[in-house]
Amino acid sequence: MSPKHHKHMHYNVALVDKLWNLKRLCEAHLKMHIPLNMVLKDEEYRAELLEKALQANNEELTQLVWDVRQMEDTIVTATHTGDEFKLKKKSRNVIKMGGYATTACALLLIMGGYLLRSFLPLDAGEVFLLEAVTASKVQSAIKTREQANYVPAGQLVRATKPLFRVHGSNTVGEKLAPRLVESYFMSRGATNIKTQQGNTPVEKAVSAELNGHIEFIEIHAHGSSTAFTDLQQDKAELGMSSRRIKEQEREQLVSKSGDLTEPGAEHIIGLDGLAIITDTKNPLTQLAIPDLVKIFSGEVTNWSELGGANLPIKVYARDENSGTWDSFKSMVLDPAKASLVMTAKRIESSTALSDAVAQEPGAIGFIGLPYVRRARLMAISASKSSKAIMPTHFTVSTEDYPLARRLYFYLPQKNMNAEAEEFVKFSATERGQSIVEDIGLVSQNIKTGQPFNNSFYPEEMRDLTLRSQRLSINFRFKDGSDELDTKAISDLERLVKYMEVNAPKRVQLFGFSDSEGDKAQNEELSVRRAKVVEQHLIARGIYPLVARGVGEEAPLASSKTEEGRRMNRRVEVWIL
Repeated sequence: MSPKHHKHMHYNVALVDKLWNLKRLCEAHLKMHIPLNMVLKDEEYRAELLEKALQANNEELTQLVWDVRQMEDTIVTATHTGDEFKLKKKSRNVIKMGGYATTACALLLIMGGYLLRSFLPLDAGEVFLLEAVTASKVQSAIKTREQANYVPAGQLVRATKPLFRVHGSNTVGEKLAPRLVESYFMSRGATNIKTQQGNTPVEKAVSAELNGHIEFIEIHAHGSSTAFTDLQQDKAELGMSSRRIKEQEREQLVSKSGDLTEPGAEHIIGLDGLAIITDTKNPLTQLAIPDLVKIFSGEVTNWSELGGANLPIKVYARDENSGTWDSFKSMVLDPAKASLVMTAKRIESSTALSDAVAQEPGAIGFIGLPYVRRARLMAISASKSSKAIMPTHFTVSTEDYPLARRLYFYLPQKNMNAEAEEFVKFSATERGQSIVEDIGLVSQNIKTGQPFNNSFYPEEMRDLTLRSQRLSINFRFKDGSDELDTKAISDLERLVKYMEVNAPKRVQLFGFSDSEGDKAQNEELSVRRAKVVEQHLIARGIYPLVARGVGEEAPLASSKTEEGRRMNRRVEVWIL
């Protein structure tokens, strides 16, 4: 997107409400993920979305499009400075905005379940942070300073140490963790919430006025490996990681923190897809993971060797401390016992890497899904014989995409920090997960969608799901067992809530196995896995319509690798 199209638009509360509804309705009717920040900030993206909404021929969507366009024509003029939207201040008198009265000199919209920050022009530069769920709440909440119930800064007690320290992944810590902490403070009724940079760009502190104190939470995002070293060295109370804890790290921390792979300690807070990107003119549209191994190890050096143009391959990679690099290394290079080519350009910033690859002919790199920007996105297959799948929010959410990854919080079970525990619980709520979604990662909130390829499934299953929709979760199991893993346990509760809201629809469960060993035994195991999930749901008052096993049919990856076998051992969830 060229800079001229990437303008910030200045919104009143009513327009933001319309755009939020536009996002939700379009997702329902167009069956596509729509990042709210793109709708708010990118005029070209928003214009294209409005056109698509009109083409849906839905009366409600059509009316919404015309409402948005009319409101855009009459919107208040504003100037953008830094991270805040500041209205042109003519006086301290009340400014009218789309019918809503406000004494605010600035509005910063953060849509994570209708979050609205309204900064009031208080004495001595003080600011007061309000949370609003609806426009009417904004209107009533900011009428007078007395109603805001603020406490002058001079009367507050400033904390000398953080409520807790969360260290680790840059992928989690750059945007997601600060936004979650801000919203967590809001949920507790805190005011004057600020995020400030520390000694380096990856060190932040989020502060807030809470119960007569100025409290803060420390966020250091130096890479996933630092989550575990800092927990070990008492430098953090909560770890954040864009890969699962390694066995060696788990063993080192057992005596100090408990088993961090157990429920209560290991928390999946969202998902991300490792996107493989190339320059914008690359004619190839898909690659297999073995191709990636050859490219990134330097075995293949020209695109013509893979059926592309006669052009040297230029490899880009994230830096050594990056969880993105760690995930790429563990998913692509390590299983093949390969190493990154020495000539690879290592870049610390995800955004900078993406932009560099997009512009350089012959370039290829890997990046988190939110950072693709203008680069060309490749469909990826686990093997030459597997289906090539594009990374989308749905295929990452189901973990069908072979380079999907989970994002984690690790909470020690020994000497647990109570504030950190409450924060982790908040992050798993629907409100916390909406923030995951809004910054461009993939939440665990359940959505419906269609499989990437219906003919992929055996005929019996196709018949049973002819009028069904697939849900965006797969139940997976601990290695070598039919015991649900930590994400699956959390997903059970999400599924129960989803079915309660969507009654009288019924659940259909389909179990799958890898292809190692005897075919009949694999089919029996796939049935047992579906039945395990069925029993968990029955215990929670949900009675599945179907619980079948289809054995080693419809493999997502080759069963010759442990990662491939893990992907194939799953229970898919459909509703009818």
